Amino acid sequence: MNKHTLTRHVMNNKYYSAKWFLLQVTVAWLLGYHVAEAATATPEVSVVIDKTPGAAVAHGLHKVTQALQAKRIAFETVSATDQARGKLLLVAGLATGEGVAARLLKGRAVPAEPEALTIWKTTLAKKPVWVVGGSDDRGLMYGLLDIADRIGWSTDRNAPLREVKEITEKPAVSERAMSIYTMNRAYWETRFYDEAYWARYLDMLAQNRFNTLVVIFGYENGGFLAPCFPYFFDVEGFPDVRMVGIKPQEQQRNLAAFNRLINMAHDRGIRFTVGIWDHIYRGGVQGGGIPGTKDAPDQPVPGLVWGVTADNLTAYTKAALAKFVRQVPDLDAIQFRMHNESGLKEGEQESFWADVFRMMKTTAPNLRLDLRAKELPQSVIQSALDIGVHFRITTKYWMEQMGMPYHPTQVNPDKSPIRHSYAHLLRYPQKYKIHWRLWNGGTSRILLWGDPEYVRRFAESTHLYDGDGFEVNEPLATKMEAQPHDAPPFALLNPPYRYYDWEFERYWHFFQVFGRIGYNPDTDPAVWQKEFERRFGAAAAPAIEKALHQASWILPRIIASSYPYTSFPTTRGWAEKQRLGDLPAFAKAELSDMAQFASFDEEAKLRIENGETARILPTANSRWFKQTSDAVDKLIVEAEKATGKNANKEFISTITDLKILSRLALYHASRIPAAVQYRIYERTKDVAALTEAIAGERAAVDAWRQLVAAAGDVYTDNLMLGVCVADLCGHWKDELTALEKGLAGLEQKRNSIKSEMSSAKTTAVAEAVAGVKRQAGLINSQPFQIIHQPIISAPAGKPLLVTVKVNAPAGVKWVRLRYRNVNQELDYQTLAMQPSGQAGAYSATVPAEHINPTWDFMYFIEVVDKNGAGRIYPDLNRETPYRIVKLVRVNLAEK
Repeated sequence: MNKHTLTRHVMNNKYYSAKWFLLQVTVAWLLGYHVAEAATATPEVSVVIDKTPGAAVAHGLHKVTQALQAKRIAFETVSATDQARGKLLLVAGLATGEGVAARLLKGRAVPAEPEALTIWKTTLAKKPVWVVGGSDDRGLMYGLLDIADRIGWSTDRNAPLREVKEITEKPAVSERAMSIYTMNRAYWETRFYDEAYWARYLDMLAQNRFNTLVVIFGYENGGFLAPCFPYFFDVEGFPDVRMVGIKPQEQQRNLAAFNRLINMAHDRGIRFTVGIWDHIYRGGVQGGGIPGTKDAPDQPVPGLVWGVTADNLTAYTKAALAKFVRQVPDLDAIQFRMHNESGLKEGEQESFWADVFRMMKTTAPNLRLDLRAKELPQSVIQSALDIGVHFRITTKYWMEQMGMPYHPTQVNPDKSPIRHSYAHLLRYPQKYKIHWRLWNGGTSRILLWGDPEYVRRFAESTHLYDGDGFEVNEPLATKMEAQPHDAPPFALLNPPYRYYDWEFERYWHFFQVFGRIGYNPDTDPAVWQKEFERRFGAAAAPAIEKALHQASWILPRIIASSYPYTSFPTTRGWAEKQRLGDLPAFAKAELSDMAQFASFDEEAKLRIENGETARILPTANSRWFKQTSDAVDKLIVEAEKATGKNANKEFISTITDLKILSRLALYHASRIPAAVQYRIYERTKDVAALTEAIAGERAAVDAWRQLVAAAGDVYTDNLMLGVCVADLCGHWKDELTALEKGLAGLEQKRNSIKSEMSSAKTTAVAEAVAGVKRQAGLINSQPFQIIHQPIISAPAGKPLLVTVKVNAPAGVKWVRLRYRNVNQELDYQTLAMQPSGQAGAYSATVPAEHINPTWDFMYFIEVVDKNGAGRIYPDLNRETPYRIVKLVRVNLAEK
């Protein structure tokens, strides 16, 4: 056994404990690493550890020793300070109890919350001492991983801990989860059986303070893992239910690999949730467009489950679940999809779930169940409450895409059943927890993404209804979705541009910002800045970092403001690559947050009728995209100049993604006003509007042409990220062909049309057309000054006075208060805010009967000046664009 094999064997040892840690130190010594020999050398560092560190602590200690070894720093590990011979000491242990760290930290304020940590510098016997203490094993591991990172930053071998800083931290968001889909069997199994892959993947999660991994079985898999149980075992009493073609030894391998994965996650302080999303396969939406699965519900198909029927569905599921929790004993939670997309018919759901809840209450009463909120009947929620299972409700954050970092002000359609957000679920008295799932996997599928400010705002918003955390999709979440289950997975980048072992590693900053900022919104920026410097060099790193941060707002802004509602399913929409249809279809799009953004057709109507709104007009939004594209381009030039001829593969790949995002922003900057002009044409039949629409579309096509050139040959020609007929495969150049064809059709249409408008109507339309051009070309201004003291809480059952001060250079025309309870199935109500004496002061009183104590209360303020310019307060560019008022319900009869 060579040293690399031995090291890997040690790293993957199932019993990741104090014995494991001491074993790996011994292995390091035997392999010639710079661990001081007991009697011959004085070590630079003495690592003092508690006698019985837990598995997560052992992982953190292992990373510290790896960092020391990489720097060739001599070290020793001991269990008491009086044994330490090093020039400096690193003492690690729990902050409470009888350990060395606890004794040194006595008298210091260390947070008692789970996962908290403190790193503190002191002296002992005239030696410098760094103490790392944790409220629990996971918190201590986070502290040790921080130390390991900072050892790696050090450029002074004589001061290996120079970059270490005193910090005390506790988690801002209690659960920070990463979810993985299993949409394609071949792709899933290339990862599933590879322990080296999982060691690297889980190390990255732990390093970035994710504390939960969710592996989801089901979800438009064409019947694969629908349900998942026969993939692991057969169930006694149900001989006809099987996965067609699977052998017992394959099932045993799958079960062992799954339990091994859970153990590896736990060894790194990561909880494990399994998503069981399909309970019976009945085709339809479950098929996911996968070839060869059309007949699966009616006949046995290799690789799919056969034998679950309407007659045995409940009985089999109960027996299989009971066996599953016995065969997978270390599972932390199960996430269930509840509605018809899981295969359940509407009439089956109530009795099915009541039976499952009763079985789980008996079999695994402490195992948490995550109930997916989509179309979840109140009767099923009540059943879970009555039976007393340990559950919470998990719901979508911004439909099935990655919108802005706030819960949508108003979803579309606004009176749908529970589908896209929280609907009516946030009711009081509170009887369950809510967990928020950001479906970013349909938006940022392949391009690099990461911005700390976005995540700060997002993480803060997950505290709504005392939310207990968030879940995000891994990058490349839908890779190979809707492809045959035996199709070989494609490689994302072409060979000359690959610089990683596994593709997830190129998204290191995505993992950083969601994990670290989710844990602590005030994380030291050096955490990512040092990594940018290591990868791109000190000269280019600042420009690349800033460019990526700015570019990461482009996709969420597209989703929120110019993305057709019909493209919102993750398995149908892809903002990174799709042109979003020809211009006539794009121009009719209904958007997502209708309270913040006017649609293209709404602006056209306003222009024609000389109307006004406080919402963001598409033409104003177009300016944002143009300015962002220009800013990113400038930073790209700066980075390229700093790098010169020394560009490595990661630099080339990163700059490629930034250029694609910049051109995507420019595409929308051009197409948005074109869409408004086209709607003016549709409403008026004025050829001048059509001519302007075509000019805008021509500019948009040119931007897409630049995008294709920027992409070059870096990416593979067929990016199989979903259903091919929905444009979730292929390449940007395929969309260019369709765009050019659509543009030619518009030009042909214009040439065949004659204007038949009256001169009066022509004048009105000409003004509307010119208004769109003028607005699209304006530099963004700040015409309003708005001062408001937010209302954070208020007594239920009482009127609510809202005041604001507004000033505008053109003069204020009107100020309105928009409000409702925190229930997305309710319409907003409007009150005109009246002048209240002081200059620029306005107020309105919400009647008590408009504030239902069943839900909390929310409001925002709309302002329009005498020139017709509008603004909403709060400004979504800076913060959540509404205020939440927590109602105080003392002595009130709550519903």
